[in-house]
Amino acid sequence: MLRNSFKIARRNLLKNKGFTIINVLGLGLGVAACILITLYIIHESSYDSSVANADHIYRMINRDREDGKINDGVHFSANTGSTVLNDFGEVVNAGRLNDNDLFYGAGSNEIRIEGQTSQYYEKGFTYADQAIIDIMDIQMVYGEAATALTEPFTLVISESMSKKYFGDRNPVGMSIYLNGNDSQPFRINGVMKDFASNSHMDYNFLLTLKGVEFGEGEQTRWIQNNYYTYLQLRPGTDVEAFQKKMSDRLINDYIKPAFIAGGFVLPENGEDYFSIRLQPLKDINLFSGTIDFETSKRNDIKIIWIFGIVTLFILVIASINFVNLSTAKSANRAKEVGIKKVIGSSKKALLQQFLTESLLITFIAFVIGVFLAFIILPFFQELSGKAVQIPWSSPYFFLAIVLGAFFVGILAGIYPAFYLSRFKPSSVLKGKLAIGSKSNRLRSGLVIFQFAISIILIIGTLTVNKQMSFILNSKLGFEKEQVVQLYGTNMLRDKLTTFKEELKSLNGIKNVSVSDYLPLEGTKRNGNGFVNEGRDNLDETVFGQAWVIDEDYLNTLGINLIEGRNFSEDRTSDTRTTIVNQQMIEKLNLKNPIGKRISRYGETYEIIGVVEDFHFDSMKQKVAPLCFFLGMSPSITSVKASTDDIEGLVQAIENKWSEFMPSMELRYAFMDRSFANMYDNVSRIRSIFISFAILAIFVACLGLFALSAFMVEQRRKEISIRRVLGASFRNIYKLLTVNFLSLIGIAALIATPLAWYAMSRWLEDFAYRIEVSWQILLLSAIISIIIAVLTISYQSISAAFTQPSKNLRNE
Repeated sequence: MLRNSFKIARRNLLKNKGFTIINVLGLGLGVAACILITLYIIHESSYDSSVANADHIYRMINRDREDGKINDGVHFSANTGSTVLNDFGEVVNAGRLNDNDLFYGAGSNEIRIEGQTSQYYEKGFTYADQAIIDIMDIQMVYGEAATALTEPFTLVISESMSKKYFGDRNPVGMSIYLNGNDSQPFRINGVMKDFASNSHMDYNFLLTLKGVEFGEGEQTRWIQNNYYTYLQLRPGTDVEAFQKKMSDRLINDYIKPAFIAGGFVLPENGEDYFSIRLQPLKDINLFSGTIDFETSKRNDIKIIWIFGIVTLFILVIASINFVNLSTAKSANRAKEVGIKKVIGSSKKALLQQFLTESLLITFIAFVIGVFLAFIILPFFQELSGKAVQIPWSSPYFFLAIVLGAFFVGILAGIYPAFYLSRFKPSSVLKGKLAIGSKSNRLRSGLVIFQFAISIILIIGTLTVNKQMSFILNSKLGFEKEQVVQLYGTNMLRDKLTTFKEELKSLNGIKNVSVSDYLPLEGTKRNGNGFVNEGRDNLDETVFGQAWVIDEDYLNTLGINLIEGRNFSEDRTSDTRTTIVNQQMIEKLNLKNPIGKRISRYGETYEIIGVVEDFHFDSMKQKVAPLCFFLGMSPSITSVKASTDDIEGLVQAIENKWSEFMPSMELRYAFMDRSFANMYDNVSRIRSIFISFAILAIFVACLGLFALSAFMVEQRRKEISIRRVLGASFRNIYKLLTVNFLSLIGIAALIATPLAWYAMSRWLEDFAYRIEVSWQILLLSAIISIIIAVLTISYQSISAAFTQPSKNLRNE
């Protein structure tokens, strides 16, 4: 019987090719989108899950609340980990990382291999304790994991770096020199396997922390926070209770006394102001959205939820098409059902036949969907920036496809099957049944649901796009256009000043500045505590940034000096002065700030200038207090161009560089592009949102096109009679479209408040953001109506212009 049902199903599908193609194509596209996004979600949710004991590993987080906003940080003092390990029996191991490019060797470096003369640029350096290798279960290719970072001036390199520079040789014992410092080699003590693509650690070089001190007394100072600290807890530990106990002990016994001794004053709000928390290792990738100065870019659980919901919506829209088209075709199959019932077919047999048709369509669609996913995968990898792969070798993947096809087939086909199988033979064969000729409540509800989803996606797309445009085009307080960043200029050593002056003499260059502190992600940062002179231990400490710049910095970046004067290299006393931003003035509650003095770690500086606030971090964060200090921070040189011939200018800079550093290639970037890269995640979200919104709308329109075709087909005789009786084209067009447009209108009324709420919540992550305006909501409704009109107009216009005689010749 099943074999016979399959044969009948195949014949019906071939007989109704248009119906079949639309269903298979729409569902196949939905399946492809579902596969790709599901693989993306699995990849993002699986971060660090392969680490042994991952369920017992945590990263320490410090949290404070300022002006009602939660600020999370990941930096702790050097002795935090060892103190927790010694004081609490729940802790098995503790380790530190330091990849802050403020310090020599972290971040990125120019490297030279022992026995070679060429310099190479590499990223992915961090300082690490030996304990990190143990905690993170880092596997070694060469060398001993237990002793890889136990000796001073040693490092571990990744397997990919080993192959790049040493081929198939074992490089253990070889040395690497960093940034031209030939007096201090780092000995390779091990080669580790590359970190997985779903690891939050993406380093290629681990420099030992053994014997390293970033400043005098730094290893024992509780007020100097430079390290990420990881803890491995004993199995069975009550994490919540331990977190509370650890936070209270560290803050009350160590941190607060150290800050008070250093002249800092903290708000007396207890845990409401400051606390220490533990973040599970597996949560780092998706739950770090509020953390400042992260190790690298993270994803956001909100995005995972959005993409998951969008994927489900697309699959639901494709399934709705099947239900709508099946019930719309009911009149065409009514006589078939009636005759079969007369000759003895049971309701069970009819249910089996229609469900077989549904499952056949679904399985074909899923096969096509897998094929489409394979074709689209390279584009999706580029779009998402993730190395997701279709797991062809996994039996679970194919099991999921089969079960998914079966589930969707049953779910999408169950209602049409019951609907068609319950026709009464007497009514059908007497011609009294006209089911499907007009849109019933279910079909109308499903169309409303489809377009409500489409409108939500349109509103989401317009909102993300507008927020991205707002970020990239907002007044930032500095000029990022026509600024070229030159990297690795610290390699010039004592020739850097001469190089800077010779660049200034080139045609097309307006100004040149040397500083590693730039309003760009990935450049140096240095958080300090500030207080008005003489107010140590009296006023609440203001925490802000301390940047080292030269006298040309403000003019090169176009930062507006609104009060006072700039630094001058001719004034030796300027090394004891500072220029502050408006936020620093506001937080310190200073009136007439020029000439006033502020303290930092017991040293005082005179304020000689005030600059207008500018955005130096992501616009997800408010502008923080900032102090400039005159000095040398030589790794990055910024060049402000005054010519439109940027290509020629870059060539001139490269020629000048080759005169100073003939053995080293110049690395450069354009500041406006570097700024855009800060929002790469938002840009990717926008691209993915647009792509899947278009896909969802296309699938919905496929169903609407087919549904309108069936509706027109069922009403052709009615239309012809109206034409004979004098109905105009306008009357006919209105007759066929007004019902659909009313459904779209209802969908817009339902979708608009939902989309407004969802996008308002998403925008809360940005300190500087747009509002979800009524213009966006109205535009989305107009776009959906236009799409619907264009979709159904072909059928409506075709029916309105068809000669009545063609449809009435047999009457």
